[in-house]
Amino acid sequence: MIIKIYLEGLFESVANKNEILNIEINNIETDFDFEEIEGFLSKQLEESFSDLELLEGDREKLSDPDSLGKIVLDEVWKQFGNQIGLDMTNETLIQKYDREHPEEYKDIADSVMQDKRYKDANKAMKEQQKTGNLKDEYTGKDLKLGETANLDHVVSRKELFDNQRRKQANLDVANLANKEENLKPTNESLNKSKGAKSNKEYTETRETREKSLIEQNEKANKKIDESNMSDADKRWQKEENNKRFNNKIAADDDLMMKADNGARKAINKDIRLDAAKEVGKKAGKDALKTMAISALFTLLKEIMNGLIRFFKEKSKSLNGFLSKMKESIRSFFSKIFSVFQTGTSTLIGTIVSEIFGPIVSIFKKLSSLIKQGISSVVEAVNFLRDKKNKEKPLSVKVALVGKIITVGLVGGSAIFLGEVFEKILFTTVPGMQIEIPLIGTLANMIGLFLSSLVSGLVGAIVLNLIDKFISRKAKQEIDQQIINKKNKIMNLQQVQLFATESLVAASKENVMSEISENHALAKEVMRQSLNKIFDGDQTNVSINTDSISNNQSDLVQMQKDLEDLL
Repeated sequence: MIIKIYLEGLFESVANKNEILNIEINNIETDFDFEEIEGFLSKQLEESFSDLELLEGDREKLSDPDSLGKIVLDEVWKQFGNQIGLDMTNETLIQKYDREHPEEYKDIADSVMQDKRYKDANKAMKEQQKTGNLKDEYTGKDLKLGETANLDHVVSRKELFDNQRRKQANLDVANLANKEENLKPTNESLNKSKGAKSNKEYTETRETREKSLIEQNEKANKKIDESNMSDADKRWQKEENNKRFNNKIAADDDLMMKADNGARKAINKDIRLDAAKEVGKKAGKDALKTMAISALFTLLKEIMNGLIRFFKEKSKSLNGFLSKMKESIRSFFSKIFSVFQTGTSTLIGTIVSEIFGPIVSIFKKLSSLIKQGISSVVEAVNFLRDKKNKEKPLSVKVALVGKIITVGLVGGSAIFLGEVFEKILFTTVPGMQIEIPLIGTLANMIGLFLSSLVSGLVGAIVLNLIDKFISRKAKQEIDQQIINKKNKIMNLQQVQLFATESLVAASKENVMSEISENHALAKEVMRQSLNKIFDGDQTNVSINTDSISNNQSDLVQMQKDLEDLL
């Protein structure tokens, strides 16, 4: 007999319970291993019952309000730690530069002119003029001996002083203003006319400027004509006015823009390189700071949880205490990935904040808000990309992403509330101005705590509502899984019963076949014996009679075995 059992895909569908197993019984062979099939089915049943028990346990946890409270507490605790880390890394590079360099523009402008590089360049320009080889870089004309030549800062000192990217790069104004590419000789009249304007601004207003210069020159000459000076003095004074006028309008737009482009290219190159270095260093330091704070708070939370579990135990011992502490340490390392994720979010947040540095630096807490927002976005993206969450219902996904966004909004509100509390404490409570190393003022620390408490309570209410919605959806999903698991167990039991019934039927068929063969054999033996009796062979008759008796005994025993089996 050949038994063909198709167990593949046995549990893939529970919709049609009558199509679980396909068994064809054509024949029976002695090597049919029913025990192997029985073992396989028993193992499947055991695993299914174990899964069912786990599902029912998960359902009980979802119904436990303490479980939901723990989730909320974890989120608020994590948020408080993140807020401290964000506050420690809130200051942008521009804000830091302004804090460390409180100088006024007048002081900086004077220091630029007193810088050794400027003095050396100015001296070299005058020596070159004496030799008759000095060219006006803005007009293209030679600056003759006797003419007043000025060494102009192509990109003005005022523009460099106000440049926010320069502050970000932590570069001194004098270092950039007195670069060789930024120092160009020109006539005094043109230099004074240009003033603090950029070359681009100066050339773009050429038509309006020249019209104004013509009017000014005509008024000046008219005033000279109306004066009491001698004719010779009038003629000489008017020649000086016209000379200054011609020097001003002699500016060549192409030459001025060429000088401007060369100077800006050299200056911007230094700013880009140094700004990239400073941003990279700050991003790395900020990431390490927030990771350290996050790790510290996570470890403290786990140790506190371990202590609570230890104190709840009836019998307390040193071994029990050490055991709980080991559990806390293991739990901490199991969550270490979240610490690195916090560091990554801070790293990205710092870079983004510095990219928009000139805008971000206007607002004290905007950098922290950006980092908080990026942290929420990164966490939401990681959640949606996680393979374990792809099978979750859309409503649960939306709720969980909403939970992440809520935590971000809570963090954002804590940032602004902290600033409000800090200002109130700083101005109304004595002693709040005391500085705490690495953290800030006492007012800042207390304000941060109060803001985290208030926003945390509000956030906890929202998170609790979201968690309840998620738990309802999760319970519905688990209930469906429990039903499916029970159906699978019933199907397995049906398969077991069907396999057993099939084996009994096959065994019965084998026994009946053997009985029929024995009957045929008995009939043939009796026929032969009767023939020999009629032939008078008494000896053989006696032998055949014994043979028949033996065969009949075998037949009776076989019939008894069959009855026992059935």
